[in-house]
Amino acid sequence: MSTAVQPNLLGRIWRETARPFRRQTWRKWTGAGQTPKAEPQLLDFPFTHGTVEPDGLALLSRLIKQSHEFPGPIVEIGTLFGRTATHMALFTAPQQKIITVDTYTWNPWGLSCETHYQLTSQILFYLAQTGRVEQLKMDKNHFYATYRGPAPSLVFLDAIHTYAETKKDIEWAKSVGAAIICGHDYSDRFPGVQQVVHEFGGPKEVGGTVFLLP
Repeated sequence: MSTAVQPNLLGRIWRETARPFRRQTWRKWTGAGQTPKAEPQLLDFPFTHGTVEPDGLALLSRLIKQSHEFPGPIVEIGTLFGRTATHMALFTAPQQKIITVDTYTWNPWGLSCETHYQLTSQILFYLAQTGRVEQLKMDKNHFYATYRGPAPSLVFLDAIHTYAETKKDIEWAKSVGAAIICGHDYSDRFPGVQQVVHEFGGPKEVGGTVFLLP
């Protein structure tokens, strides 16, 4: 009888003795018992920072519909992540194309230039593949100097919001005969934009912080 029980008894002793070591090994490989690293939450990403607010999008939608009366593309200066370009594409006429221009050197998430560009390319992938949007990774000054297309039906300015840069943007839009000129960030936060807009006659209409020139 003792010879039959002895192996079972030894086995139980071994299992109980080894249990703490097995538990530590399991925790080591699975991470059990450790404080889990906090995963990024959606709230950690400022999706709306730098984008057009709802009232501005509503005005822009109406302006896109008005632009159907004119030939030529819609030109957006300042793409960021493509949210506004995607919104505008909802209201374009079948023959209208959106040309969106950005250097991808700034974004609110601190992404590298290439990552920023690739992310925006993914967001705009369908629109680009169907020819609705042409995404250009280009300095706006180079775009201005090399643009040889027809007069834009609408130009939406949303790049560098200083006095000098906004003035340059508006002057280019006027020089190429854009039918509708509008832009973003007409607010006290960007006094340079407000100053330039007033020098060109003041806003004909404002929605949110989107302005329409007369």
